[in-house]
Amino acid sequence: MKWQKGEAIWKQIERQLLRDIAQGIFKPGEKLPTENELAKRFEVNRHTVRSAIAALTEANVTRVEQGRGTFVQEALLDYPLGSRTRFSQIVTGRHRLPDKQLIKSEVIDASKAIAKHLDVPIGSALIYLESISVADDIPLAHSISYLPQNRFKGIDQIFIETKSLTESLKSYGIYDYTRKQTRIIAQIPSAKVANLLKQAKNKPILQTESIDVDVVGKPIEFGITSFSSDRVQLLVQGN
Repeated sequence: MKWQKGEAIWKQIERQLLRDIAQGIFKPGEKLPTENELAKRFEVNRHTVRSAIAALTEANVTRVEQGRGTFVQEALLDYPLGSRTRFSQIVTGRHRLPDKQLIKSEVIDASKAIAKHLDVPIGSALIYLESISVADDIPLAHSISYLPQNRFKGIDQIFIETKSLTESLKSYGIYDYTRKQTRIIAQIPSAKVANLLKQAKNKPILQTESIDVDVVGKPIEFGITSFSSDRVQLLVQGN
């Protein structure tokens, strides 16, 4: 590659990589070639490439995930938390393609804490749903939902078909529900959650704990959702 005189080579590499990203050669969420591969491409040493990557990372164009490499940064998705929070509507409204995949479902006994959230007796049978939410094939959130089995038996099978808890609840006569409360916590994810979100294990996530209620105020779901903080920005809205 022919370099321009009077400008640092790493700066010219940074500009070329920016051009590659702008042209879609490297897409949002995609991993960049390794330092060795880029050094061979530009016929420079790794230190020069590292300086270019550092500048892109400082400008929030790329992000470095320890042990995984350098990735093109995705645009942050504004995710409103209000009285009616619906994943599909939020993602579609941002002109992105939503999808939700069920990872696991089972019947469990309600612990003391979850029983309190759902206003059911301790030990009551609950349906446990674990899912991953994506937008344009990029993982955004890992969710766990707890629902009373005596009211929502079989909802896991409906969820597989609808890929939406909101749509699944309609089969039980619940056409509207509201968020009673949401607690937001920042923490380091488990290895499992980091893997499902395809992010570094040492990168914090934004976790919400929420209670949804039906039109008469009866709890229908207690949920725990882990959002990738690199891809999602939570917005707290009034009712």
